[in-house]
Amino acid sequence: MDKAKAAPLELETQRLLLRTPQRADALPIRELWRQDFVREYNCFGPLPSVEEVEEILARDPQSQLVLVERKSGRVIGHTGMGRDSLRYRVKSFSLDYYLGEEYARQGYMTEALERVLAYLFLRQGAESVSARAFAENAASIALLEKLGFTREGTLRRAVRNFEGRAFDDAVFSLLREEYLAAHPPRLGDVLRVEMERPIGTVHPKHPDLIYPVNYGYVPGLIAPDGEEQDAYVLGVDQPLEEFTGQLIAVIHRFDDVEEKWVLAPEGMDFTKEQVEEMTRFQEQYYQIEIRM
Repeated sequence: MDKAKAAPLELETQRLLLRTPQRADALPIRELWRQDFVREYNCFGPLPSVEEVEEILARDPQSQLVLVERKSGRVIGHTGMGRDSLRYRVKSFSLDYYLGEEYARQGYMTEALERVLAYLFLRQGAESVSARAFAENAASIALLEKLGFTREGTLRRAVRNFEGRAFDDAVFSLLREEYLAAHPPRLGDVLRVEMERPIGTVHPKHPDLIYPVNYGYVPGLIAPDGEEQDAYVLGVDQPLEEFTGQLIAVIHRFDDVEEKWVLAPEGMDFTKEQVEEMTRFQEQYYQIEIRM
């Protein structure tokens, strides 16, 4: 993520708005930090001032999300999406999270993290997402297991809190292909595609076929042919190396084992007839149905 230029992030769920922190969030976040329930399994030091919390929230805002209950407008929790320090040269994020006691055990954090995972894997193209929980924090461990994370092991005597108590850490991870297998993308989802054949590329087996659109694959998502899912990108008239856009159509081939997906920039609409015409250069050789 380009933190210097990125616009404030907002993600929505049925009950929550997850957004980039604002200055006004410092006071309610500080009140959460005051709760014994929140402090028990988080390594917080002495309670900071409101001004100090403002500085913390402003330090890396694009890697943080404040959880706001939509019905009341109240700040009820927080999640971080920082760099995964346990991995090297892998696009991986590390989650941390906490929720006010009044809202615990009501599914709010499950709801929030499901949306965050979709954002990280589908839009940001994460290869993996990791999380750590104190080994005795049964609720947090159950949450990660429910979300599909695999426990990799235990980091013994990993954290000493400011009261002097040492904790073991349970280490978890979720890989991109595991997430996509459990949550197949749907029409309307925003996905990241890596280009295998940008505009102007000559087909490797048919030299008379030159690609008039960008053509690539969704990394980590295995199609029925055993290869990563192929995708056309419409609405961009220049060669691309990668693309993040909306899944607008699926081309089903009746006489082949695979489907082709069609993506376009968010908010750009195409009719079924336009999709058919723009992909005809390759799809004309198959009996197809375009599903939108």
